Amino acid sequence: MSPGRQDSRRVPVGGVDADEERNKWFREMRGWLMVVATVAASMTYQAGLNPPGGFWQEDDKVAGHKAGNPVLRDSINFRYQTFYYLNSTAFVTSLVIMVLLMSERFYRTETKVVALMVTTFVDLASLVGAYIAGSTRFMSSCIYVIVITGVAFLCVIAMGEVLGKICGFILKTSPCMLRLAMRNWCPVPRDVVDRAARQVVLDRAGQRKAAASAAGNKQRPCCACCAPPPTDDV
Repeated sequence: MSPGRQDSRRVPVGGVDADEERNKWFREMRGWLMVVATVAASMTYQAGLNPPGGFWQEDDKVAGHKAGNPVLRDSINFRYQTFYYLNSTAFVTSLVIMVLLMSERFYRTETKVVALMVTTFVDLASLVGAYIAGSTRFMSSCIYVIVITGVAFLCVIAMGEVLGKICGFILKTSPCMLRLAMRNWCPVPRDVVDRAARQVVLDRAGQRKAAASAAGNKQRPCCACCAPPPTDDV
């Protein structure tokens, strides 16, 4: 098999290499995940050294606590244990994500990428759980925070889907906006711009093909009865 044929099999109809597009998406997502993991590790590290409620400043034999012990552990042990384990889980998973993102070989299989996504979800869920355990005292408040977090998460996902479709529709219907977005003058994701540009090219090709087909049908009569009468040469 010639090299030209081999390359043509790897490139789809749209002219964009699927592996190149996938690697580009991984590189962009890798940067964002590194930022999220770094912020989460910093927050959980500080929260572990300074737990909610602080520490006892002096010994109290009557109350049964010692200086340097967490106040929350002696007052509401269940809340402290929940906060401690969730905060530790978020801290460790953040470090794991940062280590995994440093390896280029990690992105070669889909299974490892899914494992990275699951680890990120566990990290964020543990971070939210540690915040709930450390900032609320009553179960009703915990339920409110969980519901608000879930609704906000679903709204963000829905907005991302809807905004992507709206941006794509605007770019396809407005050539001026598409040119500005291709020059990076508009805050539109690159994949949305590329999809809109490919769709515009395909639509124009389809319109030219339809126009050529219509012109051919007008020039060629369907039968001898529909043919125009012959003209007499003078």
